[in-house]
Amino acid sequence: MMEPWQIRAIHKAATIAAQAHDGQFRKDKKTPAIAHPARVAGLVAAFGGGYHEIVAAWLHDVIEDTKHGETAVAYGLSSLRLPGDDAITIYQIITALTKDRSLPEDDQLLDSLERILEAPPGATLVKICDRIDNVLDMHTMNGDLGHYVRGSTVILTRLFGRAIQHGYGDAHEALRLCLELQLPSPLQE
Repeated sequence: MMEPWQIRAIHKAATIAAQAHDGQFRKDKKTPAIAHPARVAGLVAAFGGGYHEIVAAWLHDVIEDTKHGETAVAYGLSSLRLPGDDAITIYQIITALTKDRSLPEDDQLLDSLERILEAPPGATLVKICDRIDNVLDMHTMNGDLGHYVRGSTVILTRLFGRAIQHGYGDAHEALRLCLELQLPSPLQE
């Protein structure tokens, strides 16, 4: 059970994310971008994430996908007036999930996964839930789906031990099953 102040922090994070993603759409050009962090936050909650992880899920794409995202996240977290090092923990989760666009595209995922493995454990859950939602949305993506599938396999492999260690095994298995269900079976080819 969450405390009322934790629920308020989650609602505030949702508002910050909605404002930051205002006017943005998913790759299908129809679905508002905010639908993705909303679904990720719901998955994180469903798989047992606490308020740190749910707040991070709402904000996980703000730095990467919005203008002045770093400022929006830093200012937003400071406005929440969280106790102790909670804002730092959430910020570490978010930045671990944020791709380093200065790296070659093929290196961005591996770099992020390395940072996720060094970040607070909740980063593992948020990344797995982020990928679950994206895998379920793969049919709307353009481009090389094979590259995306390979990246998903890397995520499953690299985050397996940490997922099990921190009680996120069900989320990890859900990602594996979602990926399996989204791929054409050899009999359909």
